Amino acid sequence: MIAEKEPRIIITPNFGELLVQNDYVFRFENGILGFEDLKDYILVSDEDTEPFKWLIAIEAPEIGFPILSPFFIDQTYKYGRDYEGEENVPFVIITLGGGDITANLKAPVILNVETQKGEQVILPSEKYSPNHILKLNSEVK
Repeated sequence: MIAEKEPRIIITPNFGELLVQNDYVFRFENGILGFEDLKDYILVSDEDTEPFKWLIAIEAPEIGFPILSPFFIDQTYKYGRDYEGEENVPFVIITLGGGDITANLKAPVILNVETQKGEQVILPSEKYSPNHILKLNSEVK
């Protein structure tokens, strides 16, 4: 977590100006795969994109990852014994390009809501794919 800094405003392409309170910053000591130099993120919820949320990099607010609870995809999803407990909340990164919408079930992002630390872990099991294709239900009206 960023210590002893005043709240600040960041400007994002999708959400405009956001006031960042330090209590809501998640610190990723090792960054996120491919973005190891970006350490501080905020979690943004938007009712227009529910149940998806957004993990926005504070140092580069144009970088944001759509994320989703893995339990929307697999109700029995296992993300590691080291992260059991109510304080650890798992998410999977969603990829929206290339025609298919995919979820990286192999490398979930774990947010610890007590310590405000985040970590992306790579699961050793071959059970989960980094490119799990989402099948979206569309209601016919």
